[in-house]
Amino acid sequence: MNTTSRKYYEVWGDTLNMLNFLKTIIIILLFIITGLVLLLRQSNNKPPLVITVDKLGQPQAVKNWESQVSITVPELSNFTQTFIDQFTAYDYYTYMENFKKAFKLMTPDCQKKMDTYLAANTVVDQITQSQYKTKVVLSKIDIVKDSKYVVSVKVKGYREVTSYLNPSFSKDIVFETDLVYKKVPRTLETPWGVLVDYYNETIFKDK
Repeated sequence: MNTTSRKYYEVWGDTLNMLNFLKTIIIILLFIITGLVLLLRQSNNKPPLVITVDKLGQPQAVKNWESQVSITVPELSNFTQTFIDQFTAYDYYTYMENFKKAFKLMTPDCQKKMDTYLAANTVVDQITQSQYKTKVVLSKIDIVKDSKYVVSVKVKGYREVTSYLNPSFSKDIVFETDLVYKKVPRTLETPWGVLVDYYNETIFKDK
């Protein structure tokens, strides 16, 4: 006689047993997922293994990779030229787009200061009323200080300002600009590894 088979089923009790079984499975899965998330976060915080190849083609692991990913002088010069062009080469037809690009190259604190600067000096009103067209020429870019966290730069140059509205209008502006760049992680948004944190321009000639 087979005593292991069941001739009758108690529906409510079997349902509770099934629910308890599913709860146990869910709890186990939650523990597994939590463990995987913790392992993933830990692996993300682990410094990457950087492999370089020497002149003989032999691979070498680089441990102090952060100290070797420095910001080069050409990068700083290119960043400086780009920022000065976007922020001071006023053009009636593209000034809004240029300002947006320039502000993306600033830290949040510098953005607030420069927004106040533009408003206080009525820069936008002058551009729209006179329909400026400006060409910027940088004659000298000096890296004054390059520390672990910031880079100080001094720029000398001049701007040739003309007008779409008045073809006979023309003036030259000779300037010197002090800039302080804050070093930031290199990302798609900050490929240069720096952002403008301080800006001050001195005008020597405006006529």
